[in-house]
Amino acid sequence: MSKVGIIANPASGKDIRRLVSQATVISNNEKTNIMKRVILGLDSVGVDEVLIMPDYYGLGIRALEDLNHPPLYSKILFLDIEIEGTQEDSIQAAQRMGEAQVDCIVTLGGDGTNRVVSKTCKEVPLIPISTGTNNVFPVMNEGTTAGMAAGILARKVVDERIVTTTMKKLKISAEGKEKDLALIDAVVVTEHFIGARAIWDLKRVKQVLLTRAEPGSIGLSSIGAALYCPWGAETPSVC
Repeated sequence: MSKVGIIANPASGKDIRRLVSQATVISNNEKTNIMKRVILGLDSVGVDEVLIMPDYYGLGIRALEDLNHPPLYSKILFLDIEIEGTQEDSIQAAQRMGEAQVDCIVTLGGDGTNRVVSKTCKEVPLIPISTGTNNVFPVMNEGTTAGMAAGILARKVVDERIVTTTMKKLKISAEGKEKDLALIDAVVVTEHFIGARAIWDLKRVKQVLLTRAEPGSIGLSSIGAALYCPWGAETPSVC
């Protein structure tokens, strides 16, 4: 039986960095539309079950409102988890999906959403759709295409070892114990207060550790590219 999970974060892409920089903000209405296309893509290739993370906005419920005519082939299930409105929702959902042995997980979010999902889902392949603030790990996939790709992977039409790529990660340890991980960057700053979780003064940045250094990306990874991949030189995807 083929199973695909969908984890959509309604809070992604709405923090202060997006609001003050005139950057693109993907509304929850648009996330709902993306989820519709993902579900239709999964259904079109014959996925048996789709497991959806519930959320405080009801993205999955709203997406299904217009998808009942004609009836879907795929069985749509909502995970039975307590919604907290924090990253714990994504962590719980990824854990439940792992226990249900989903074949892959489609995520709607940014680097932060995919970081907490990847901490839990372990070896389950991710198809990340970019809807967050920092979007280096996820990419701008069309929902229908992403859904079809996830379905083809789940149904074993293609060899997972050939069509998937293992990404790097940074393990953050303290006193000999692993405390956390980062998919793109880990930054050491002298700021004592978390505040809005945004870096305003680069003078406070003491060290940046990166898994990617791409000049076309946003955030601190592009700074790494400018430092270590001079313009005019051949720029690899990872420096």
